[in-house]
Amino acid sequence: MARKSKYITQFFNRDRLAFTALSRVGHVAHDQLRSCGLADSRIKNLLRDGYIEKVAFKRDGKIEECYKLTKNGRETASSLWGLERAYHAQSPCHDLALAEKYFSLTPELRDSWKTENQLRDRFHERINVLYDLGKVTEAKMYEDMLAKGLISMPDASYTIQGDNETAIEIITNTYGQAELSAKEAFVEFMNMQYETMRV
Repeated sequence: MARKSKYITQFFNRDRLAFTALSRVGHVAHDQLRSCGLADSRIKNLLRDGYIEKVAFKRDGKIEECYKLTKNGRETASSLWGLERAYHAQSPCHDLALAEKYFSLTPELRDSWKTENQLRDRFHERINVLYDLGKVTEAKMYEDMLAKGLISMPDASYTIQGDNETAIEIITNTYGQAELSAKEAFVEFMNMQYETMRV
């Protein structure tokens, strides 16, 4: 059977902005996609071609809709724009709060955005530095903390003027004190500012 032709034959900067946002925060709202420069018809074609999917969820008793990347969308984001280590989409309510923070930043600050996966990579890099410096006991202590869930990566971070990095955590009502303490331990170890939002 012949493969149906694609609705989208070429990608533009506005698509890059939308795919970047989706790969960094998991779920985004319709208006947020539009703020990247996508027209409704473009969003519809991204859906038809299987790059994004619509997700229905309940918030405050109302059914709402948002979007997330499909496997095809994540692969496209990686191959076209080098968007690796995509954020692991969680619940829409959680991710949309993260998206609100992301879209509230200037384009320059968005460029400094690091996902939870990228922060995990940075954590392991910092551990390797401790080993290189001969601080084996300290390095093993932090590895042990990670294994026991006593240290945990926040949802994201962004950096203002070089070194002033701020970690972001969206706190849902499922969080216990142990989880919050594990996030704080990471922020302290990585010497970051810390910003939390409750949803």
